Amino acid sequence: MTPPQTDYDSPWKEALERFFEPFMAFFFPAAHAGIDWSRGYTFKDKELQRVVRDADLGRR
Repeated sequence: MTPPQTDYDSPWKEALERFFEPFMAFFFPAAHAGIDWSRGYTFKDKELQRVVRDADLGRR
């Protein structure tokens, strides 16, 4: 029997999505200053999975 797979990616991804603007301000202040945050933003992780060659392997 194989041990259950640990999901380390989801908590990190959720934190980054929740605190994306402060994350950008802290780590990438020049990029943050160039973004019009009033327009909002959408994460495109599902779209990226469609174009990545190994996307059909599932979550890793």
